[in-house]
Amino acid sequence: MLTKGFKISGPKRFEIYIDNVKVKKDEALIKVDTATICKADLRYYLGKRDERVLGLKYPMNLLHEAIGTIIKDPSGTFNNGDRVVLVPNLIFECDKSSCNLDICNRKELGENYCPKAKFASSSFNGFSREYLSYPVRNLVKIPSNIENHIAVLCELISVACAAIRRVNIREGYTIAVWGDGILGYILCSVLKVMHDVKIIAIGKHEEKLKQLEVDDIYLVNDKEIYMQNIDMAFECVGGIGSQYAIDEMIKCIKPGGDIVLTGVSEKKIEIDTRKILEKGISLKGVTRSNVDDFKKAVELFAYEDFVNNIEKLNLGEICIRNIVDFHHVFEKEVNNKKLGKYIMKFAY
Repeated sequence: MLTKGFKISGPKRFEIYIDNVKVKKDEALIKVDTATICKADLRYYLGKRDERVLGLKYPMNLLHEAIGTIIKDPSGTFNNGDRVVLVPNLIFECDKSSCNLDICNRKELGENYCPKAKFASSSFNGFSREYLSYPVRNLVKIPSNIENHIAVLCELISVACAAIRRVNIREGYTIAVWGDGILGYILCSVLKVMHDVKIIAIGKHEEKLKQLEVDDIYLVNDKEIYMQNIDMAFECVGGIGSQYAIDEMIKCIKPGGDIVLTGVSEKKIEIDTRKILEKGISLKGVTRSNVDDFKKAVELFAYEDFVNNIEKLNLGEICIRNIVDFHHVFEKEVNNKKLGKYIMKFAY
């Protein structure tokens, strides 16, 4: 069947592409209903990556935060009409039994780090298209009581779940989250549901920090942070700002503490390795998430308070009827300084 989609072909330039969709073995035909824009999508939209990288990526369908409806599933795994989250981390060719690196079999890592992994809207076409054939194993069913504008944030929730999965959190810990953006907000919300810990948040914008349901908030460079006996810290800043956040974490955290890095920086940053060695700090990097993380994210929708927190991130729903609407919502997100996202509802 023929399907229409929008591909990024250059900075701030989208083009309409018509593709022929054929349902492959172990895949289902999906109609993409709802999506949101990630910071990574904006980097491609603005051309803020190395020119050589962009030359290899364009043209490409963007978006990796999306949900859709099952139109046809020959495998019988899903019923027609089921709503599903699309997991963007794809493994097509990896044979776990013969992998010399043995990454996919390590539960603490998983296929997130498989060298053969593809990621929608980065090394594989994303979800800015009307219909697509997609691997059944990369689909997670959405509970019937969860609305699309909440479920579409499942990818970000899964990233928070992946970050938490990488460390051993004990009851009574004091956990600090650096970053007052959407990932920091979601990470705090997930921690609140999953663990009995004290949560503090550190950021640059007091009005955003006040929206986080945490035990304490501090502005960056507040000397009171050093008095908090922090056991574990999560960096959700990204960009060049992550350098200053990580430096503050290293200074504030207790000896033997864990620091989890989740932010992406296109430029190299400096880290005080001497202080890391002196304090015996462990650093862990977390990228993306896998199918199990998405399943955990969906399980969190069973908690009413969590759902209410996630719903607050909805800055409004925008109907996408054509390429002009699509371009318009990207411009809105480029200029978005609020805590939350605009939700795209596709009506091609």
